[in-house]
Amino acid sequence: MEYRSPLAKSCWLLLLLLLLPSHNHQGQVLRQIPPTQGIQEPPAVHLSNGPGQEPVSIMTFNLTKITKSSSFFEFRTWDPEGVIFYGDTNPKDDWFVLALRDGRPEIQLYNQWAQLTVGAGPRLDDGRWHQVEVKSLDDSVLLAVDGEQVLRLRQVSGPLTEKSQPIMRIALGGLLFPASDLRLPLVPALDACLRRDNWLDQQAQISASAPTSLRSCAIESQPGIFFPSGTCAEFSLQVLRPQEDHFYWPPDLPQPHVEPWTFSLDLGLQLAAGSGHLLALGTPENPSWLSLHLQDQKVVLFYGSGPGLDLPLVLGLPLQLKLDESRVLLSHGPKKIIAQPPMGLDSLLNLWVHPQGRLFLGTLPGETSSASFGLDGLWAQDQRLDLDRALSRSQDIWTHSCPQHLGNGSNTTH
Repeated sequence: MEYRSPLAKSCWLLLLLLLLPSHNHQGQVLRQIPPTQGIQEPPAVHLSNGPGQEPVSIMTFNLTKITKSSSFFEFRTWDPEGVIFYGDTNPKDDWFVLALRDGRPEIQLYNQWAQLTVGAGPRLDDGRWHQVEVKSLDDSVLLAVDGEQVLRLRQVSGPLTEKSQPIMRIALGGLLFPASDLRLPLVPALDACLRRDNWLDQQAQISASAPTSLRSCAIESQPGIFFPSGTCAEFSLQVLRPQEDHFYWPPDLPQPHVEPWTFSLDLGLQLAAGSGHLLALGTPENPSWLSLHLQDQKVVLFYGSGPGLDLPLVLGLPLQLKLDESRVLLSHGPKKIIAQPPMGLDSLLNLWVHPQGRLFLGTLPGETSSASFGLDGLWAQDQRLDLDRALSRSQDIWTHSCPQHLGNGSNTTH
């Protein structure tokens, strides 16, 4: 895939951020990151610092001292969208982003010579380690993944002497300006790990902040979602969000079916430990109009002030909560329980028109809970939910991965 800018001469920001790989005798892009024999490698860095856009680490470089403009790293994720790294000399008119969108690499570039957004290459959200590299060659920049060229940008380079600002910043896993300033907006948070990285010329590095990610990449993981004990997420039930005078589309949650009214939630529960809330429907002032609890290896359904109804917890079996105008149906594999209040569910259904109606996942506000759980998926109305698009969430939630086993540090904050 090729892109040619008619204006073209992108500043050296792009070239300095990206790597200058070695070549084989056929001229192919090929960088083999050598194993470190006898030297302990630094641990992989997790790129997410929570639900916002704050990077996990920031490095600064003096461009006047750079003698080698190369960077490379290995990367692993199940998350299809987010920022891998951002670089700038001026966040207003000279910046660069390498990100994922729909699982594929995307470059966004903005400066006085070129403004572009280009995506190319294979999906990288498969949980495997991938080498990512970019090479500057004459007036071109080549993006390579695992040794294969996937993108060539022509006429996007210029001489270093045209650089007006001598200081460059590189931020891992986040942005140094509002996400709305991107050429094509995306969710910055990325549940991913990065290792064996080398950024620019280390002799030109002025400073580097210690990584602030709270999660270890040493825990064996799998695709899914994980709520450590004490964590929570909130989704608004509204199309018209509180304190806004316009419709937000798409809404946080798919809306109920009408005629007849029905709403369903499905959880692929794979791991569970402790006791506490699994989910609840309510408001911040009264968060538990209807709730599911994890308790003594059981799933317990509570509605209003009525007694709890429980089913034995069997991990790996689908768990579905389904509401209609007259009853609540909880299914866990082949077993079912029904709550059918004599006065119907009008008060519960009114949550969808209540300005503060919420779906809560995990620990409720103000609650102390020992429950932790992992899901292989979360669906509302048969549509998969993305925790990155929740109204709010705890920074310690694993949004697109889940430990293979509880324990060894996975049952706490990262």
